[in-house]
Amino acid sequence: MLSEMVLISVGLLLALDRRASLYVVLTLYLSYMAFILSLRPELDLKAIRDILIPLVFYALGRKVERIEDADRVVFLSAYLVLAVGLFEFLFLDLFTSFVNIFQYYVARGTLTADSNFVEGSNLFISSTRIGGRNFLPFLGNIRASSVFLEPVTMGNYGAFLCLWAFFRRDMAWRWLLFVLGFTVIILGDARFGLFVTFAFFAVGLVHRALPRAVLWLAPFLVALLLILYGGWTNQVHWEDNLPGRVLSSAMIMAKLDWQAYLGIALDLPFVDDNGYAYSFSQIGVVGAAFLWALYIFASSHSEDAGKFKALATVFICLLLVVSNSIYSIKLAALFWFCAGAADIARNDQSESRAGITSQERRASM
Repeated sequence: MLSEMVLISVGLLLALDRRASLYVVLTLYLSYMAFILSLRPELDLKAIRDILIPLVFYALGRKVERIEDADRVVFLSAYLVLAVGLFEFLFLDLFTSFVNIFQYYVARGTLTADSNFVEGSNLFISSTRIGGRNFLPFLGNIRASSVFLEPVTMGNYGAFLCLWAFFRRDMAWRWLLFVLGFTVIILGDARFGLFVTFAFFAVGLVHRALPRAVLWLAPFLVALLLILYGGWTNQVHWEDNLPGRVLSSAMIMAKLDWQAYLGIALDLPFVDDNGYAYSFSQIGVVGAAFLWALYIFASSHSEDAGKFKALATVFICLLLVVSNSIYSIKLAALFWFCAGAADIARNDQSESRAGITSQERRASM
């Protein structure tokens, strides 16, 4: 918690300048959250922290002058994640002798001491595929988690690397980022990460035809479909696969009452595996709609900003079905930093095209 507070505080100090926009957004957000929290029986400051990460790191990303600077940050993070992941995968006993992941999660209260179904394992409970790996079974049943300490965020991070590679079509060594992204997904045996990456292919073909209003409505339409599915189905049991996880999310969404959707519920089921239920219960539908609109309709200087927003919408809409890791600083800080950079930064080629265009206009006059 202290580390996150330091990172968010430093990011905020770096993002602040003389422009009033960030001050206004922070004031509105904090005032709204103060009102929401005043209606709850218990004070939960984590609800404030969850949205501070996107607000702060998106604002920090908007201070990037050249998109290549964001490229370097992405590549450096990818090298670090892959290096630690390979060390963990190849020298597991040595890695866990330094980092007892399971005991760490027990100490922070996420897990209990008797929740590990693999006796003697020092890894997170989902780091072992009991039924065998989905990808390259000869690698064994262990899923690498690298610096994330659990494999779910590892896979989501791999999908983000592919997202950035899809977005940055003019980037040097673009093919290498695809390789790094798929390697991370395979090491983490992340079936969801691979599924999301395939979805990027489809969206990349039609992103120019998607107006911003559609992007803004998309997550709420997905949430509505989950509610309808949860209310319609008669199933009560679900398996640990993608259809099963969707079913689980739908069942949770159907159980929430109107107070949960306004963010003022007294009692909630376990919603950490359902990003939509978690979001609405933390900040309410009204707050979620307002904050999402701030991003979707934010001004942009980059010609390709619309493409990133379309890819980001797909990433977030699908991710929220099975996880709330978009609020985890492990993934969210880099994602929202790059989202801000994608909106504001111009690469050298776009600047040269703009220069040529201005010269042609002056010549024609």
